[in-house]
Amino acid sequence: GAIAFAIYYMQTKDNIIIQTSNKNGIEEIEKNAEENKDEEQEEIIKENNQENIVEEKEEEQLAKENKSEYIGKEEQESKKEENKEKSKDEKAIELAKKTWGNDSSVSFSIEEKKGNIYYVAVKSDATVSLWYEINTDTWEINEYY
Repeated sequence: GAIAFAIYYMQTKDNIIIQTSNKNGIEEIEKNAEENKDEEQEEIIKENNQENIVEEKEEEQLAKENKSEYIGKEEQESKKEENKEKSKDEKAIELAKKTWGNDSSVSFSIEEKKGNIYYVAVKSDATVSLWYEINTDTWEINEYY
């Protein structure tokens, strides 16, 4: 009986030691895993922050490019409108000159615009000789009294 008890005691003691060492080992593994997890999370957060910074810079650059593109388009539209107006003005004057005939003693100027109706003055020495009313949509010209 004493030998059986001694063997049982030794087996039980060994199991307790093994269990304790396993428990300590598991705790150590869990502790290391927790530390690694924290480090991995910090690394992931750093990477995400860096990616966010890069994305923000790219978005800012795109916004700048889009803004300058928009401004460029706006300027182009404005120039087109100016050219359209200029060419309408030039066409109105040319039509008045053509209608009046070849005469170097007079000058032509647009004195007033009401929508698509332009009023062109034919002047001789700063005195208005005649008015033309020109519709810039239909390019009809009439003497205006």
